[in-house]
Amino acid sequence: MPIKNVGKKIVQPYCIKIRLCKFGCQYNNESFKMNKFLLALCVIFIVVLYSFNSGESEWRKVSNSDAENVTLENVRLALGAEKSSFYMESFDPEKAKIGLELILKGKTKRGLFKSKAISSYFVCTDCHNIGREFKNSSDQNPSRRLDFAEENNLPFLPASTFWGIYNRTSFYNDDYIKKYGDIIKDAKQSLPGSIQVCAKYCSSGRYLKSWELEAIMHYFKANELKSKDLSLTNNQKDAISRIQLLDENEKADLLASINSAFTHGYSAHFAETMPRDDRKYGAGGDVVTGKFIYDKACLHCHLDGRVTFLKLDSDKLSAQMFLKYKSTYDDLSVYQIIRQGTYAMPGRNQYMPRFTKDKMSDQQIEDLMAYLTQLAEK
Repeated sequence: MPIKNVGKKIVQPYCIKIRLCKFGCQYNNESFKMNKFLLALCVIFIVVLYSFNSGESEWRKVSNSDAENVTLENVRLALGAEKSSFYMESFDPEKAKIGLELILKGKTKRGLFKSKAISSYFVCTDCHNIGREFKNSSDQNPSRRLDFAEENNLPFLPASTFWGIYNRTSFYNDDYIKKYGDIIKDAKQSLPGSIQVCAKYCSSGRYLKSWELEAIMHYFKANELKSKDLSLTNNQKDAISRIQLLDENEKADLLASINSAFTHGYSAHFAETMPRDDRKYGAGGDVVTGKFIYDKACLHCHLDGRVTFLKLDSDKLSAQMFLKYKSTYDDLSVYQIIRQGTYAMPGRNQYMPRFTKDKMSDQQIEDLMAYLTQLAEK
């Protein structure tokens, strides 16, 4: 091709642009403003339409692939629930990993430096399980909690599990106001606040630094409940899978049923020490159940003095000590110590937390006494 032809192809489009520009300049100001207004409306319409379709398709993408794996929080928000005060958009896996280490060990390593222990006396798992404690996600019955613990070989502990804690809205419930007073006032509806109370007061430790609290919150967020964790009916599961097609009344009904399917806050009612006249001292108690309670509750902390000064093991001397004080009201009586616990004090920061009647029933105390009676006779 001759060079002059190439030159024409390069110049010609440029000339066309100039002509178009000159033609456009002939519009009067009023027409130009109108076209500008219409163009703006078109842009807004496209953005809104894209946003709506994008959000709807994202939900359908999740629900159609596996409705049971949708997080409980996303389901509730889609049904019109309000975000919690500690709502998190997402979690960082690395921070969640650090959070778990803080929960299990009470300290972690940052680069070349080890963090200071949150408490010199306790770690979270001395009192809290981190896994599921009930087959039914809305259950709180101590007998069924014990059954589930036996089936899954879990510790039987005085505090509520961390499983599902991110989805709760209430902490330090009921009678805990009697023990902690105003300390828990700002923590009752705040998960971060309740963590700080636990670290400082329950663990006889210190307040968490911001990065420590953030890491634990990321761990809780990473392990939030999903639809499959709830005991939902097939109709409820089906409704979740087509949530965008529900009308407002159907959404409200589904939200109410889902809210009743999980625990928003565990009950905590203190009980007085059982009077002597009501004590059966293990008569008629279940020895097998009692052994499990002793192994998974008492020895969880007391085996060889792992957490506390009082050393226990599975020999008859430990059992005989408890039987010697079985009718008393001091802290060597099973009936007293389970219901009242002890308080931290100078020189003895490792205190005994009480079991509320929501965590251990009177019958379970009798089952424990039945086992101790048998063990003492060996």
